[in-house]
Amino acid sequence: LVAGLSAPAMTMTGSTDGALHWQNKRYIENGFYDVALNGEYERLQPVIRKWVQPLRIWFYSEAGDRAQQQWLLSTHFQQLSKITGLPTEFVPNRDQANVRVLFTSNHDPNGIAARELSPTGLRELGRSVCLGQIRFNRRAEIIRGTVVIPVKRAESRGKLVPCVVEEVTQMLGLINDSRHLHPTVFSDVTNDEFLTGLDFLLLKLLYSPELSTGMTYAQASPVIRRQLDIWERKGLIHSASEMVAESPLYALSMR
Repeated sequence: LVAGLSAPAMTMTGSTDGALHWQNKRYIENGFYDVALNGEYERLQPVIRKWVQPLRIWFYSEAGDRAQQQWLLSTHFQQLSKITGLPTEFVPNRDQANVRVLFTSNHDPNGIAARELSPTGLRELGRSVCLGQIRFNRRAEIIRGTVVIPVKRAESRGKLVPCVVEEVTQMLGLINDSRHLHPTVFSDVTNDEFLTGLDFLLLKLLYSPELSTGMTYAQASPVIRRQLDIWERKGLIHSASEMVAESPLYALSMR
């Protein structure tokens, strides 16, 4: 399964009816179905897909600032782990990893990207700023994730940080880009570079223990509605933006 980041076709701004439209429970629920149950490039059976094992991450760099790239990855994975509860660790060898993140040169037709991606993924990489791909088993458990970021291409469009944030996050199971949902990084028509409060809630929903891999819309719907009711009573929905902004990545927006 492939998901890529393209250059934005347009910019969507907040509506005059208030920036908190996304705190509506039905909006969150419908947005979850849009990004979790649909595929960006491929038609899929609409079921819940997520990781059920720790993430073992192999980081590879052949272009750009390696130290910066490693910091971006490490910081973002720490945030994702805090939100989802998924354990994460970096491993030194490719064969130890179930997650591979590659910062490559722009022209890599026979290099590492070609070895790591499927033919469909490699083709889409040529049309995208950056790209992620996942594999899952018959139980809809994600078992492999790959992210490829051609560094100069991403940097020339100001998309290095968005590529890390969006592609790595989508690899957790929120695999579709929505043309309707905002504010979110799961969109090619908005300019959100960091996880939003809505993204925080979508990730927490996906990794709620009550949601199991393979669940259909009909099976997941009552679970999601109960969870959102609980979060509304506890104030989590209204504090989501403050909680997600605690990541050190947000200091980049102040530079």
